[in-house]
Amino acid sequence: GSLVLLAVALAAVMLPSPSFVSLPLADSTRAAQRVLAQGPQAVTQLRGGQPLHPVANAPAGGSLAAVAIFGAATLAVAGFGRFSRKQSSRTSLRALTEIGSVKLNLQAGKATPAPPVGPALGQFGANIAFFVKEYNAITADKAGNIVPVIVHVMSDRSFTLELKTPPTAALIHKAVGKEKGSGKAGTEIIGKISVDKLREIAELKLEDLTCSDITRAMKVIHGTCVASGVEVEGYDEWLATVFKKPESILDRYGTGKDNLPAPFNE
Repeated sequence: GSLVLLAVALAAVMLPSPSFVSLPLADSTRAAQRVLAQGPQAVTQLRGGQPLHPVANAPAGGSLAAVAIFGAATLAVAGFGRFSRKQSSRTSLRALTEIGSVKLNLQAGKATPAPPVGPALGQFGANIAFFVKEYNAITADKAGNIVPVIVHVMSDRSFTLELKTPPTAALIHKAVGKEKGSGKAGTEIIGKISVDKLREIAELKLEDLTCSDITRAMKVIHGTCVASGVEVEGYDEWLATVFKKPESILDRYGTGKDNLPAPFNE
């Protein structure tokens, strides 16, 4: 709408006739087409080396009409520019917005569009075939393990993949050659692993655990072993050497207020 107003206003100054209101329809149409082809920059063009003055010699009625339309067109173009910039800014912002995420536990290198992948990604309109291809490519070296992935879907339907470490229970079951746990924790033992294997699993899972040192991570993994019916050989002996139980609170912290943990040492 703003471009049409601009074309009509500038048509009055581009044609030889000084009168805006007496232009034939065909001439006005051709002039408007020329202005639209030139774009909004036509406002600042010169004719014969002089600034455009559309109503210098026109009759009074035509001059007032040209001035009114020219002013309206100028305001419309300014508003159109602000609207375009605002719309472009909103469009750029939407392209960076995350509209949803979903976590999937899949076999490394063996993802397919079948459930759970298809329904989980289909609700966001993501490209399922492209996800399957990309996930299988980046997990090909982890074949045989379950590699969880968090799919972050953006507003333009693109997505990013965030791989996680395999579930702790799956690593323990694989270590003892079983597909699942016993289901009867503490009473039924489905297999045994060594302390070294426990440490290996703890090192793999450390980045996803809440603790920051390997010894406490091993205690966390041992808890999952107990729940799955897997015995860790030599665990009690290893635990006694790492976490020595103090005889009293003084043996643990020593004498003196400065040795107590905060806020008791203040």
